Amino acid sequence: MKPKIPFELYQWIYFVLFWLIGMVLCMALIEFFAGPTLQWLLYSTPYQLPTWNRVGHIGLVVLFTGFFAGTISWYHEKRSSGR
Repeated sequence: MKPKIPFELYQWIYFVLFWLIGMVLCMALIEFFAGPTLQWLLYSTPYQLPTWNRVGHIGLVVLFTGFFAGTISWYHEKRSSGR
């Protein structure tokens, strides 16, 4: 039986991209909507957008979380399908 390496690679890339897009949307909602709203409600202070340093750190967290979650999802799919 021929191994399905290219298919597994595409499936892994799909899961990684799915999680990256999901994490970016979640982080954007938190940073631009929930954060300012909570700060305004609780402290009544003006909101300042995150600095480029913080945006870079958030980007790295999203990237590594996407790779980790995509890898775990791909491995789970591989194990559950019996390949």
